[in-house]
Amino acid sequence: MEQQKHSIGYQWYVVILLLLVYILSYFDRYILTLVIEPIKHSLQLNDFQVGLLLGPAFSLFNVLMGIPLGWYADRASRKWILIGGIVFWCAMTTASGFAMSFAVLLLLRLGLGLGEAVVSPASISMISDYFDRRRRGRAISIYMAGPYLGAGLAFLVGGNLVGWLTSMGHTHFLGVGPFEVWQMAFFLVGIPGFIFAALMLTIREPARTERVAKEGAAPQISAFRYILQRWRGFGALFVGATCNFAMSTLTFWNIPLFQRVWGWDIPTIGTVTGLFYFTAGPIGTAIAVWMTRHLLRTHADAAMRVLLLGLAIGIPMSALYPVMPTASLAVTAMFIAFVGKSIATAGGPSALALVTPGDIRSQSVAIFNTVITLVGPLLGPPIIGWATDYSGDPRSIGMVLSLFVICIGIPSILFVVLGMKHYRQALVEMEESLAVPDALSAPATA
Repeated sequence: MEQQKHSIGYQWYVVILLLLVYILSYFDRYILTLVIEPIKHSLQLNDFQVGLLLGPAFSLFNVLMGIPLGWYADRASRKWILIGGIVFWCAMTTASGFAMSFAVLLLLRLGLGLGEAVVSPASISMISDYFDRRRRGRAISIYMAGPYLGAGLAFLVGGNLVGWLTSMGHTHFLGVGPFEVWQMAFFLVGIPGFIFAALMLTIREPARTERVAKEGAAPQISAFRYILQRWRGFGALFVGATCNFAMSTLTFWNIPLFQRVWGWDIPTIGTVTGLFYFTAGPIGTAIAVWMTRHLLRTHADAAMRVLLLGLAIGIPMSALYPVMPTASLAVTAMFIAFVGKSIATAGGPSALALVTPGDIRSQSVAIFNTVITLVGPLLGPPIIGWATDYSGDPRSIGMVLSLFVICIGIPSILFVVLGMKHYRQALVEMEESLAVPDALSAPATA
């Protein structure tokens, strides 16, 4: 069915609100990396345990529950699923301030991953139903600025917040305490999220579009079967996005990297990294939006080409910045890497939304997120932590990070290039099934 008639202003209000929710989720996710050294000292952790907190502790339930929740979102109200997820993950973040052992903090990070598992599948599905195919790529690309803006807030605001809390020492909160710096950080970033859950009540659940099943009927196709039948095209998309997401996990280690190699303090690292997220992230998103609009005039696979462009920039720069001889060269290369990664981040979900029917869109996004999370935050941080511990030299973290990027980057970009023709075939099949050939050839409008 066609999109319901909503004003352009209301459509973009929905995108901005969902973007703010996405930003919040990444803020809560990344705040841990800013206080990892105080937590490591307070709870007597090693780098492998730190890697578990940064990766699997969040990602395990995010992976295990993402697909079932995506399946449910294709059948129930995505709005209420999002509200429930926000409330749950904010409760987990706030409760992390009370953790007094590694095991408790590990469990709370598992809960954070569970709550955030609903965000991207439900949001991208809703945006796809609010916008037609010509305008969808732009809307999703803007929404996908969320990871960079959220992480940017975590580093920029969170870094200075940690610095301020450090200057205050042990603090009481709501008449309870005293609490350490890292505990107060969890309180202050977790509680405001409940406001966003209330704001979600202001949006309406959109009618589902581009359905294969009849209106009102349950989806008659399996997301797994649909993707597997077109595995070459979807595989190129998944591998490219997985590589990009895995490179993004390097940011988890920015604090120890710059502390150990170049002697920077947490507020300085947080400020620089946060400013990069706020500048390089929007620059990359703007490039992605512009490139998508430009390429759509001649290429229906514009979103995949944008993903490939982002990888071509992000992979070499991500491999270089951890091993630069000076901090100034490192931050220069890191800025360019951030631009490339944000371009690829915008391209992946846009490319996915154009080759999946509306019946299975939430579940397809959940499968997509599950795949990219398995290699990214689930495996990346503990592997990096283990390799650093194994080297016996904490300062070897730069070389470990660089080798990690090289090992996953080169094979991934080759696979994407070889799979482009198969993605185009899946795109043609999707358009023919909707009887909308040439739908993407018209110029995009606001």
